[in-house]
Amino acid sequence: MNKADAGGVTETLVEEILDLSRQRLTGELSPWFAERLAEQVERGLFLPPRDLDLVGARLVQDLAEYRMQGSISTAVLGMSGGVDSALTAALFKAAGWRVVGLTLPIEQNPEETERGIEACEALRIEHLHLDLSQAYRAAVAQLGDLDGDLVASDEGPARTRRGNLRARLRMMTLYDQAHRLGGLVASTDNLSELSAGFWTLHGDVGDLAPVQSLLKSWEVPWLARAHGVPERTWRAMPTDGLGIGGGDEAQIGATYLEWDIVQFALASALRDDPGLTTQHLAFALRMDEDRHAQEVLGTVLARMKATWHKRVNPIRFDHPKADRYDPLDRLDERLFRPAVLRADQSLLGFSGEMQDLAARLVRALKAADCRLVTAESCTAGMIAACVSGVPGCSGVLEGSFVVYRPSMKFAALGVPEALIAEKTVYHPQVARRMAEGALAAAPEADLALAVTGVAGPGEDEGHPPGYVCLAVALRGRETRISEHYLPGSPRQVLAATVRRALGEGLGVLQEAKG
Repeated sequence: MNKADAGGVTETLVEEILDLSRQRLTGELSPWFAERLAEQVERGLFLPPRDLDLVGARLVQDLAEYRMQGSISTAVLGMSGGVDSALTAALFKAAGWRVVGLTLPIEQNPEETERGIEACEALRIEHLHLDLSQAYRAAVAQLGDLDGDLVASDEGPARTRRGNLRARLRMMTLYDQAHRLGGLVASTDNLSELSAGFWTLHGDVGDLAPVQSLLKSWEVPWLARAHGVPERTWRAMPTDGLGIGGGDEAQIGATYLEWDIVQFALASALRDDPGLTTQHLAFALRMDEDRHAQEVLGTVLARMKATWHKRVNPIRFDHPKADRYDPLDRLDERLFRPAVLRADQSLLGFSGEMQDLAARLVRALKAADCRLVTAESCTAGMIAACVSGVPGCSGVLEGSFVVYRPSMKFAALGVPEALIAEKTVYHPQVARRMAEGALAAAPEADLALAVTGVAGPGEDEGHPPGYVCLAVALRGRETRISEHYLPGSPRQVLAATVRRALGEGLGVLQEAKG
């Protein structure tokens, strides 16, 4: 495809996105948003129709596999009259589930309830109706005995509390009916709402969420249209139906399309420079000449800061002395969890702090015209893997030696057998010989990071869990070695080891430069 054709495809897709997202009803995008949207479409972040067809088919396939593997076939969900619940119902229906849609109005706009009923009829799913207005009023009145403002005030906090009561009352009803029917509760929230924290804890989240990865602005309405949801529903103004404020977009302070564009832009900026702070984001995103874009960015950051806890709920602490969560997770995964949920669950993620250190190390290596090699025992390649996630690392990462067993330390890096026999594999001099051996085996590398240690949970060869030895070797300089006692579970020890290794490598390069 030549540039002219590619430009025409991009322009056509942008126009369809502006239409389905309802952006045109709100107003034209400001210059920064218009430029970013075109750029993100060209990069494939806003998926074209051919890819969305595949997305819909895959979601249906996953739901069908979950139904068979999980031995459950009934899905209960609230039909609010909005596009998210209608699309969720359509996907479950296409995957062969028995779908029961409930309209549960609470002092709600009748038009919204009518759309929910219409969607049930159009999708040919079972429909149940229960007006919860009386139960809601009774709950508010009784809670008013504790705080009269809940009943009398029309200020934002009181409206939000009343809205949360509505959501939780509906969810109580859905779970009761799911129990009665031997089914599960389908979640209807999307990715845009997830990132905005625009949902009620224990009021919107069910058991299975097929559309939570989808963009509200573009993917949800497109797939809804493709899966037979009535146009009146996927064209409707998004609203939570909770009586908290105006439509969804008025409450979050941006259109859904603006929100999604900013999310993509933030992800790209932090990938390129993990050390960015909120104070420097507007400059990094090149928003300096677009006041509206700066205001939306401020809104996005404020909402995400105020709602981060929802996205990790429940917040839990690791046991101070033992790893309790990982064994339980492995037990569930190996024995009970449906196979459709297991894919890629074991892939290791690196924290923002690790990514920041890795990015800084890559920049320092580039500035010094150096290449990195790692020699890793207990971390088994994690240091190199963290560096490999930094854009542009291919110019500075030479490779990695994973030498877990003593025999590999002998064969690959030339660590003397006598040294290990005398000192054990957990010794600073072993780490030093590993680093120097890596430089000898990788002549194009200039900096070597080596690590050996006891991740735990128990001691090994007389060394306690968390005992780690690091070595940093820079050609032409004396090798730096160090010992560390790192507390925590095996996962915490390994994470701390990666951070220390990256930090010490960066420190040696900075000293050499200065």
